[in-house]
Amino acid sequence: MKRSITIAIPVVALVAVAGLTYFGYTPIPALLGSLAPSSFASGSGVLNVYITDAASATLKSLILNVTSLTLSYQGNVTTTAPRNQFVFRVPSSTGMNVDITKLRGSALLLGATNVPAGNVTRLILNITGAKALFTDGTSAKLKVVANGELMIPFHFQVHSSGSVDLTIDILPNTIQVSKGVATVLKPVIHLTAVQKSHSATITTTT
Repeated sequence: MKRSITIAIPVVALVAVAGLTYFGYTPIPALLGSLAPSSFASGSGVLNVYITDAASATLKSLILNVTSLTLSYQGNVTTTAPRNQFVFRVPSSTGMNVDITKLRGSALLLGATNVPAGNVTRLILNITGAKALFTDGTSAKLKVVANGELMIPFHFQVHSSGSVDLTIDILPNTIQVSKGVATVLKPVIHLTAVQKSHSATITTTT
């Protein structure tokens, strides 16, 4: 049996520096460990990471294991290699077995962390496991496209001593279920970044 699901979702995308282009997924090397604030070159801000979803007529549950989020910067922002990256390791208490279909009209805080100040140009979301439960009573363990390493070009600025609320909106664009063939989840990801500094709160929508 082969099943293809397309789910419509209202999209709100925020960018503070430039226009947003996304939805391209590229495999990446193994993620590096997070760094201590003492290794940040130009100060730090606070990043609050949220995850959300919208209602689905076909999915009863979509359960994800979200393990990390990598920020790539324009220029060097840390004193250790690679100097243009920071990795946020999502706590297992919040990132494992997240049923995103229960986040209808709400958002789950995956965690908060100090991050280097600077201009972020790309995010890499790492999903290490996924399972779908359908409204017809069937279920399927899913293989996430690009080995679960989802690369999304996205621009926003982290101000020193400021904060950013980043919301990851996951749309399970297609789920293909074929007997004898790997089940593949191909999500579309929309991002929202609200930047706060001492002087202003920046919100730009498209």
